Amino acid sequence: MEATARMGQRWVALVDRGNGYVEACDIVEWLPDGAELVGYICGTDDAAHGDKGRVVRADRHPGFLGYERRPQVVGALPGMGWTVCYRLGAPPPGGVNGTSGAECLERRPVLAWLVYDDGTVTPCDVDHDGLVYCSTDTPELAHVEPPAPASGRQT
Repeated sequence: MEATARMGQRWVALVDRGNGYVEACDIVEWLPDGAELVGYICGTDDAAHGDKGRVVRADRHPGFLGYERRPQVVGALPGMGWTVCYRLGAPPPGGVNGTSGAECLERRPVLAWLVYDDGTVTPCDVDHDGLVYCSTDTPELAHVEPPAPASGRQT
């Protein structure tokens, strides 16, 4: 049965809202024949279609592009001293006072590594205000640095 094969997974309907904006609308129900229903995909702008505030079939909605499975978090691992680096802007030519331009990076500690059901692992960092971010969702992500090697270890 199609409905039971997709239960427990996160699916979205991609809807073109115009001007290059594509909205990912959560699927709230699967019909036994496999057709999806999407909750409140019309928001406040499509009242002319009579769908405002209703659950409607996504594949019959104007601008429907298709369905996409989204991974779900199944676990988390500690950050273990890793650091996420974000670009704050283009470094000046030659850096500042002879530096390499590294001063244009913001470094944040990795709070946790999120493990998804599709096998991907992504870092979550915390900023100076204590807000947590999924690092890979940010286009300014430069790189992830491993922890500094411990010095003076005896083996």
